[in-house]
Amino acid sequence: MARLYEYQGKELLSKMEIAVPKGKLATSSREAKEVAEELRRPVVLKAQVLSGGRGKAGGIQFAMTSSDVEKTAEKLLNIEIRGMAVQKILVEEKLSIKEELYLSVTADPLLRKPVLILCTDGGMDIEEMARTSPTKISKYPVNILRGLREYEVRDFIRRMEGFTSEHLTHLSSILKNLYALYRKYDCKLVEINPLVMTEDGRIFAADARIDIDDDAIFRHPELGLFSTEETGERPPTKIEIAAGKIDEGDYRGTAHIVQLDPDRSYAQKTGKISIAFDCVGTGTSLTTLDELVDLGYFPVNFADTSGNPTASKLYRATKIILSQPGIEGYLFVSCVSSQQL
Repeated sequence: MARLYEYQGKELLSKMEIAVPKGKLATSSREAKEVAEELRRPVVLKAQVLSGGRGKAGGIQFAMTSSDVEKTAEKLLNIEIRGMAVQKILVEEKLSIKEELYLSVTADPLLRKPVLILCTDGGMDIEEMARTSPTKISKYPVNILRGLREYEVRDFIRRMEGFTSEHLTHLSSILKNLYALYRKYDCKLVEINPLVMTEDGRIFAADARIDIDDDAIFRHPELGLFSTEETGERPPTKIEIAAGKIDEGDYRGTAHIVQLDPDRSYAQKTGKISIAFDCVGTGTSLTTLDELVDLGYFPVNFADTSGNPTASKLYRATKIILSQPGIEGYLFVSCVSSQQL
């Protein structure tokens, strides 16, 4: 998947007429101070990293004055969150929060449908909420061929306990627009956590997480994304960016390559032998990776070149895999077998 930064996600939400707090991106403490002076109110500074749990890691800070903003921004720009250096800060107006909700649209693999998810407690980890307070979470499957009708959204909200007519008025349009964004940009997940209702009756998406389907990135050049496959919560490496270009314009077979240990720090720490790796089939790849680690090897990359790719495509993928520095070997595995008829 390709995850957007919070500020990028909020840009898309704003385009879909979902309100977001006033703010701007800053890459230095001076820029952060200028944004705060422009807003003329207390602000929140939010580290822009492709990771959850920023608050617990100290990546979200409040500041009352412009001098406080400059000092706080300087600190944020010199920390790492889950191994990722903070290079950008989103400076936004501080909201007077009355209530927080959770909204999302994602795909349910069991139902094979998109689902709306609504929770009465926002700002919380949704997985933890599902475990401890499942009754606070409600889901609504969407017929992807028919689309989402507003009356369906209203009926969905009415069924939830604790929701008032005020909630119904505001949330129905937001959920409908959130689903439209999910479909328009080929998302795997669109999440607002929290959706904030302020003391003066305004509603804002205080945070945003948007994950785009890798295989649909080519349809959205305006997003400026690269195919990162399953790299998780970090930006793509140069090798992953180069690998992502292999599929551009040629979808005969796959060429998915992800670096598991880009700087070989894990291999060096454990004393395992670093090897490059390629395999036909994701399931076979994962099984083989586990076996190799037990045997004292550490594959520095995951690769899946299945689906009958062309010879030129396989050649380019192999060349990229072998370009990784410090490798001590290379293994290619194929699960394809032939039968004599």
